[in-house]
Amino acid sequence: MRALTQDSSGWDALEVRDVPDPVPREGQVLVQVHAAGVNPYDWHYAAGQPLIARPTLGGLTGPRPPVRGADLSGIVAAVGPGVTAFAPGDEVFGFGASGTFAELALAAVDRISRRPAELTHVEAAAVPMAAVTALQFLRAAGLTAGQRLAITGAGGGIGHFAVQIATAWGAQVTGVCSTRNAAMVRELGASDVVDYTREDFTAGGRRFDVVFTNAGRYPVRELGRVVVPGGVVLTNDGSKEGLLGPMPDLVAAPLVARFRPYRVVNVSATESGEDLAVLAGMVADGALLPIVSATYPLDHAVDAIRQVAGSGHARGKLVVKLV
Repeated sequence: MRALTQDSSGWDALEVRDVPDPVPREGQVLVQVHAAGVNPYDWHYAAGQPLIARPTLGGLTGPRPPVRGADLSGIVAAVGPGVTAFAPGDEVFGFGASGTFAELALAAVDRISRRPAELTHVEAAAVPMAAVTALQFLRAAGLTAGQRLAITGAGGGIGHFAVQIATAWGAQVTGVCSTRNAAMVRELGASDVVDYTREDFTAGGRRFDVVFTNAGRYPVRELGRVVVPGGVVLTNDGSKEGLLGPMPDLVAAPLVARFRPYRVVNVSATESGEDLAVLAGMVADGALLPIVSATYPLDHAVDAIRQVAGSGHARGKLVVKLV
C-alpha cells in the first residue's frame, strides 16, 4: 500500500512510499481508508516538537507508528481474530492504530464507530480527534444549560465542534475568532462573536462561567479576568515549539489558580468509540456538522500538516482524501 511515512523526526523525513499491508490482530479491523483527518497531533510527530516529547513520539528509533495520521473514515476490509462487532464491508470512522495517511490502516474495535449516514467519508474523517477532544473538555468543565461559555479559536478544528456541542447542551456561547470565521461561528450556534483582530475580549466587561481556550492566544491570568468566581478555565494548548513546548504553562496554570477564585482544567483526551457514537448521534439529530475547508491528495498530505500548525489559522478541518 502507499502511505505517508516518517523514519526520523523532521519534515525532511516525511515520504510517500510503498509499505507492506498491515494485518489485523485480535481486537482490530483493517480499514480501507477513504479519508483521513489532519490534526496538530500530526504536526507534533512530523516536526518532533516539543523536544521534550520526542521520547514518547518514538525517541531515537524514529516516530511510532511510522505512518502519519490518526483519524480515518473508510470501509472494513478484514477483521482480526475474535472480532464480531464489525464485518468486512462495514463503513466506519474513528481512530487508527497504525497511521491513517495510507490506503489501509488498522483500528481497534473500541476506537471506531459506524460512519453516520448523514456524512460523507471526508466529513466523517474530520470528526474523531477534534470533536472527541471538544466533547471531553466540555464534560470536564461540567458545562450545563444556561451557562455562559467563551471559546477561543472558535473557527478552528476543536473550536468549531465545541461551539456546536455547547449550543446543543443549551449553553450561551461566545465564539472568539478571526473576521473571516465570524459568520461561520454564528451559523454554528454562537449567540455572540468576538473578532480578536479588533477586540480583546479579556479586556471588556463580559463574564463567563467557563472559558475554553485553544492554541494559547491568551495567558491563563488574562482569561481569569473574565471568569466568574467558581468558574472554569479549560486550557488546551499543545502548539508551542522548543524544548519544553507548553509544559511550563501547563504546570504553572493550576498553581496560579490555587490563589484565584476559579478552576483551571486541562484534559488528556482519550480515543473513545463510545464518544464517537455520541457524536454520531448528534450528527443524526442535526446538532453537529463538521466543516471541511480543504482536501488534499495523499501526495500533498505534508502540505496539509504544515497548514494545520504552521499558521494556526486553519478554518474548520483539513482532510486527506484517498478514495
